[in-house]
Amino acid sequence: MNTNFSISEFHNELKSSLSESTMEIRKEWIAIILENNIEIKSLFDLLKSEHKIAIRFLWLLSEIGLTNQEKLLSELPILFKEYENLNPKYKTSFASFWYLVGVPQENEGKAIDLLFQWLLSNQTNVTTKSRSLSVLFKLTQKYPELKNELVLSLKDQMHKCTKSFEKKANKILIEISKN
Repeated sequence: MNTNFSISEFHNELKSSLSESTMEIRKEWIAIILENNIEIKSLFDLLKSEHKIAIRFLWLLSEIGLTNQEKLLSELPILFKEYENLNPKYKTSFASFWYLVGVPQENEGKAIDLLFQWLLSNQTNVTTKSRSLSVLFKLTQKYPELKNELVLSLKDQMHKCTKSFEKKANKILIEISKN
């Protein structure tokens, strides 16, 4: 770790610059986070900032997952402990995180419940539904007993979403029927 590096200064930089950040700037921040082995949990309070800062922080977390899956995966259980305290608008971000890096084993039970809730809710956008579907399908490989519930859920949602979602759902139904 760079001895001249200050986590509090970095935190302040994020708080003051996240709302106007670009992908390129966030890539630089990701490099700093990884190079200095910054615990993501030390930045979690950014989720309590104004909406634009919090949203960009969620983007940053997803981008960390794309860059270094293990980094995000290792800290997801800690972030998930804060789930109930999060702004409801941010909670479905976990579908994206789990889609990118998988579901930590200690969060699987609650995650499965949430993923089915998001998949079946008419309040959930199609992107979250699609990611939930993908994560649930992966989890059926580990927990085959979820297949029937997933099939029923997909049949329920089939004509309520976009054609793209319908196509993805059909592919998954075909895969499930093969096993």
